[in-house]
Amino acid sequence: MNKIVIIDGNSLLFRAFYATYNPDPNMIMRNKDGIPTNAIFAFSNMIIPLLSTLNKNDAIFVAFDKGKHTFRHEQFKEYKANRISTPEDLLIQMPIAREFLNCLNIKYLEDDHIEADDIAGIVAKMSESKNYKVNIYTSDKDYLQLIDDNITVKLIKKGLKDISDMTPESFRNEWGFEPINIVDYKGLMGDPSDNLKGIPRVGDKTAKSLIIKYQTLENILDHAEEQTKSLKENLLTYAEQGKTCKQLAKIALDYPLTVDFDGLVYEGYDFKKINDFAQQYGFKNLVSKLPTKFRKVNVLTEKLTFEEIADLDVSNVKEAGIHIDIEEGNYHNATLFGLSLTIDSKNYYIDLDNLKRSTNILDMLKNPDVKKYSYDIKKVKYALNHNDIEVNGFEFDLLLASYLLNQTLKDDLLNILSYYEIDINYAYQKENSLFQTNNPLLAVCASYYSISLYSDIKEKLIKDNQLDLLNNIEIPLSLILSDIEKEGFPCNKNAIIEFKEVYNSKVNELRNNIYAVVGYEFNVNSTKELGKVLFDDLKLKDISKRSTSVEVLMELRNDHPVIELILQYRKYTKLLSTYIDGIIPYIDSENKVHATFNQALTQTGRLSSSSPNLQNITVRDFEGKQIRKCFFYEEENLNILSLDYSQIELRILASLSKCPNLINAFNNDLDIHSTTAKLIFNLDREPNDIERRKAKAVNFGIVYGISPWGLSEQLNIPVNEASGIIKSFYIAYPEVKAYLSNIVKEAEINGYSLTMFNRRRYISEFKSDNYNIKEFAKRAAMNAPIQGSAADLIKIATINVYNELKSKGFKAKIINQIHDELLIKVDDSEKDEVLKLVKNIMENCVKLDVKLKVDGGYAKTWFDAK
Repeated sequence: MNKIVIIDGNSLLFRAFYATYNPDPNMIMRNKDGIPTNAIFAFSNMIIPLLSTLNKNDAIFVAFDKGKHTFRHEQFKEYKANRISTPEDLLIQMPIAREFLNCLNIKYLEDDHIEADDIAGIVAKMSESKNYKVNIYTSDKDYLQLIDDNITVKLIKKGLKDISDMTPESFRNEWGFEPINIVDYKGLMGDPSDNLKGIPRVGDKTAKSLIIKYQTLENILDHAEEQTKSLKENLLTYAEQGKTCKQLAKIALDYPLTVDFDGLVYEGYDFKKINDFAQQYGFKNLVSKLPTKFRKVNVLTEKLTFEEIADLDVSNVKEAGIHIDIEEGNYHNATLFGLSLTIDSKNYYIDLDNLKRSTNILDMLKNPDVKKYSYDIKKVKYALNHNDIEVNGFEFDLLLASYLLNQTLKDDLLNILSYYEIDINYAYQKENSLFQTNNPLLAVCASYYSISLYSDIKEKLIKDNQLDLLNNIEIPLSLILSDIEKEGFPCNKNAIIEFKEVYNSKVNELRNNIYAVVGYEFNVNSTKELGKVLFDDLKLKDISKRSTSVEVLMELRNDHPVIELILQYRKYTKLLSTYIDGIIPYIDSENKVHATFNQALTQTGRLSSSSPNLQNITVRDFEGKQIRKCFFYEEENLNILSLDYSQIELRILASLSKCPNLINAFNNDLDIHSTTAKLIFNLDREPNDIERRKAKAVNFGIVYGISPWGLSEQLNIPVNEASGIIKSFYIAYPEVKAYLSNIVKEAEINGYSLTMFNRRRYISEFKSDNYNIKEFAKRAAMNAPIQGSAADLIKIATINVYNELKSKGFKAKIINQIHDELLIKVDDSEKDEVLKLVKNIMENCVKLDVKLKVDGGYAKTWFDAK
């Protein structure tokens, strides 16, 4: 007998949310765009194991409440009136849960007039009539009335591990009566969760004994005279109330619900759809948990072979796919095992020792006229150069091209190939692991598909007008970044250890001061223990569900002296964990760090760095900025030149929007924040500090689609005042409002926003029915062309500076790029020339309606260079 798994979607989703809920909004699980995902993460961990229990021709179905008033509300106006409102972070995730099910090809249903238990009950009885064994997963005891020989209610008590199988026998053993009589029990007991009162003062024991003796509520009421005086009075007085409770508890099996039962039979999932979902919401391990038996096999599954060689005649080769067989992990110090080559659709593999002896292949790699196609050319070039092997002539990078087509793809070859419907896992089954240390097969896959997919991907890039972006920005930059990573960034280990000792001492001092103020010791790092101290013991006002976030603490800082100590403690512990302990392990024997630049990670095209992350060393906090003093060259003749763009995103906004007032302010070197303050506050004088600060906040906030609420939070002013400031800004700069409105409309129609250089940011959130998610989509659409264009501009500047320094024979080298800032190692003898050259290149690399301005200079340390 086949089975069907029926899931109470709301029950599982609420359980998933609260099982992973943290009252601190900064601690709740979110994706890279800030959308809460904790409930979806736990919900998926409940659904996928159930999917794994299915066999061929089994079915699976999810029932949801639609959240509207149903027939029960018409019968009883107070039905569920006592329920607290659903948390906003959960409301946002409800449509995402439906999206998740759609991606897995799991059917679900919701209806305006009935609830999830009604839908599940109708489907359960329909399934039973078709000779299916039914398993219903829920934590709602209303479902127990459905139990019979073919319907089992899997009553969830905790997660999906603590489950009671409620069958007719187990129900009778636990309750003492038949499952159908659970509605009579509800009639007597009521249901506080649904605001149903039942018969007052009838407890569980009395209710069960009455049902065991008389079966139905109606029969119990007919025998009311036989009961004790008080019970008789209650039964007779509240009879109608009890009958209403029973009626409302009944599952509406007679409702005319249209269900395509054949569509509930599970036919498998499309890997690309669920993989795209996993990438968008940041679930790295979701795909690996899915049962492979249900993976639809509708993709290319050719099985690749390769020949191991010691040498090869490649004298007539004009193009080749290449890739490295390298140890997993940080490729800066990973072991290189060998190289794969794809030539004329044939695959070859040569180990490192033979490669170093093969002048034929080494010459081919060095030859810039032989076109090379690969995956992650930065990594390939770095690893080969690190082993004294020169490589030139890169024509195509599968990673970067795929990133331009879809920014949500993870930097992982198998993930990238699945995007093109190439199923490597399926092709090689389990006899060939793609995750071993020495893995020629994975390298062969990379070299083969990099060259074989080139033509099709090129056509897609041409169609999207992004081929120039790949060829003229991303690929040249990638090769330059390889050299920047190899050069490294100076960081003195002894100096940073000294900071560690100072900050450790400060942390210990602050912790002891906190204990002294509170009166006892506790785990300051535990939000739960800290919440107890603040809200239970110190009786501070709980303004956000026991949250101890920085925002909440800032509001409470005047209420108790311990708050300021906690804020300071957190600051120093973060400085230690993120900026000191996060860097020390990466300092090499030459007092340099070799961070990895991530070129295919962010949605907007910005570079990020990791191992270590040098982009997050704060400049806004004095103690944090001090750490930059550790970055310097020990050689007396070497300096750090730091140059960065001034207000680059506002200048780009001015140019893209063709706003005369903004363009005039920038081109005449006016203080843009004072200019805005004068316009929005109608001043005929210079603005004061408060007015300028408000103008500055709205200037920068507009770029990110700031809302009145967001601006009020930032400036600590009423929402209506913030709303007025934003309206005044748009009156002062009407072209900006028109421009931003237009790009939102275009993004909603096209599904993406464009930068000046045709980089696309796809924004799928416009499809959501959820207001908050759609508002996020609007903000992303407004920001992408501005921040993305700024990212492209600094990339172009980096390429031009690198090429000019090299062509003119300067010893100066780029050593870091952080958002809008370039850092360059410069010898004393070249200081004047290099500063003039680099500043000129950066200010003239792209033609805008506003002039670009670059600030900065030389210093011995990174701290002093800014």
